[in-house]
Amino acid sequence: MISYDSPPARQRRPARRRSPRWPLVVACVVVAVGLLAGYKFLSRPAPRPAPPAARGPLLSHAQALKLGACIDPTLSIESSFAPSIRHDLATGIGQLAPPAGPPRTDRRTRAQPAVSLLIREVDTNSFSSQPGQYAAQVTVSGVHGLTRRRPPPSASAGYTRALAIWSKDSQVVAADRKQAAGDAASAVRTVAALPLDRRKGSFSAITACVSALLVDVPAGGRRGYLVASDLEENEAPQLAGSFGGAPLLIVQTCESGDAGRCQQLLSHFKALMHRLHAGRITVVRPEDAGPAIAQWVRTGEVSP
Repeated sequence: MISYDSPPARQRRPARRRSPRWPLVVACVVVAVGLLAGYKFLSRPAPRPAPPAARGPLLSHAQALKLGACIDPTLSIESSFAPSIRHDLATGIGQLAPPAGPPRTDRRTRAQPAVSLLIREVDTNSFSSQPGQYAAQVTVSGVHGLTRRRPPPSASAGYTRALAIWSKDSQVVAADRKQAAGDAASAVRTVAALPLDRRKGSFSAITACVSALLVDVPAGGRRGYLVASDLEENEAPQLAGSFGGAPLLIVQTCESGDAGRCQQLLSHFKALMHRLHAGRITVVRPEDAGPAIAQWVRTGEVSP
C-alpha cells in the first residue's frame, strides 16, 4: 500500500571531484620562464668579433731553398754552351729580386723563400774540396709575407692596435725586400763573373761534380740540383752523397747530333743518379734551358 501523506526522500548526488590545479600552474610558470629567457637571449647584443690582432700571426715565411748546379765547360763541348748556362743562372737569380718599396695595403702578400746556390764546374778533379775560382756560392735572403691586408678604418675595439701591428710588420716586409734586392744584384754579378775552366787537358768527371754537390748541399729541407753537360764522362764514376729524393734538372747538349748516342749517354747517367736516390729527373735541351732554369731557381724543380 502506498502512502501519499509525505513525499519520498530525495537521494543525494555524489559530490563532484575537483581536479587539482597545480599541474596547470606549473605549466604556466614553465612557459613564462621560457619566454623570458628567449627574450633575454634575443635582446642580448651580438658578440663583437675579435680584433684583427688576435686572429693569429701577421707575418708568414717560406721554407729556405738550397740549390746546387754543375756546369760542364770542358773543351769537348761547344764553347758557347757553358757561358749560356751561366747567363741563364744569373738571370734566374736576378729575377728573385722582389718589388721595391712597401707592400700593397689592399691584399695579402706571399712570403719568398731564402735561396742559396752553389755552382761547381766539371773538370778532372770535380770532387775536390778546393775548387778555387771555378766555384761560386751566392745567397738571396727571404722576404716575409703578410697574411692579411691593412685593416680598414673602423670604430671597433682593437682597430688602433691592429693598425699599429700591421704597420710595423709591413715595415719588416719592406726591409726584407730591400735586403733581398741587394742580395740578388750582388749574386747576379758574382755568377756572371764566374770563370769557366776551359783549360786544355781537363777531363769530364761529371758524376764527381754531382757527388760534390750532394756532399756540400746535403739532404734535408727543400733542395734542387742541376747538371748542364753532354753527359759524356771520360773519368771513372765517383758516387757519393745522396739526393734524398730531391729533383734533378738535366740540360743535355748533343754535340754529335746522334740521337741514339745521346739517348744512350742520358740513360746511363740517369741510372747512376738513381743509385744516388735522385727524385724526379727532368731533361731539357739547351735551347729550352732559359725558362727551365728560371723556374728551377725559384722552386728547385721544373714541371714536365
